[in-house]
Amino acid sequence: MLTHKIVSAISDAIYHRRLPPGTKLNEREIAELFGVSRTVVRQALIRLSQDRLVDVSPKRSSAVACPTFDDAYQLYQMLLVLESGVIDQLTESISAEDLDKLRTHTLKEQAAYESHDDDLGDKLGREFHSMLISFLKNDIINGIHTQLRRQEALINALYRSGFDYCKLRDEHTRLVDCIARKDSTSAKALLASHYNLVIRGYKFDVAVPPSIDLKEALGL
Repeated sequence: MLTHKIVSAISDAIYHRRLPPGTKLNEREIAELFGVSRTVVRQALIRLSQDRLVDVSPKRSSAVACPTFDDAYQLYQMLLVLESGVIDQLTESISAEDLDKLRTHTLKEQAAYESHDDDLGDKLGREFHSMLISFLKNDIINGIHTQLRRQEALINALYRSGFDYCKLRDEHTRLVDCIARKDSTSAKALLASHYNLVIRGYKFDVAVPPSIDLKEALGL
């Protein structure tokens, strides 16, 4: 339970940009803030490292991960391969009920952007891809996709620039239309274009992180 609390606090601080890439995570300081042993903190940091949110070195020093452009490119390449395979199967098997769920979800995305709630729009956008994967009802694929999405959320939180994400708002609607027409070729081409636009919205020349007040960053 204590480990989960630390994992949640650090994850939330990273995703909301309160802990920039490269920020040092001192085990002793974190232990004092949460009133736990360093062993518990170490377990939490190891768990975060498994999701590639934190880098843990053999010398027991840890820091917020600093994904590179190549890391982001490879991640989106993997997402594209995985989701393209799912699309091939869904275009032949998706139910009318699941198509309606996707269309309802895209309407929520559009409403979020129209109300200028970009954070909600981005959250709903990521959930769209997870929903698409879930319709295949394959626990192994779901697990792999969930882990990749955690890494994608980290890259988005750390490196998103002033890119106009409204350019993407209609692409999910068009993707659903392609699946409904059983046009997997167009759907996969649209997905590839979608991810190319997303990665262009990142800025990787991030400055050295400033001195961070861990207590404030973790919301304690």
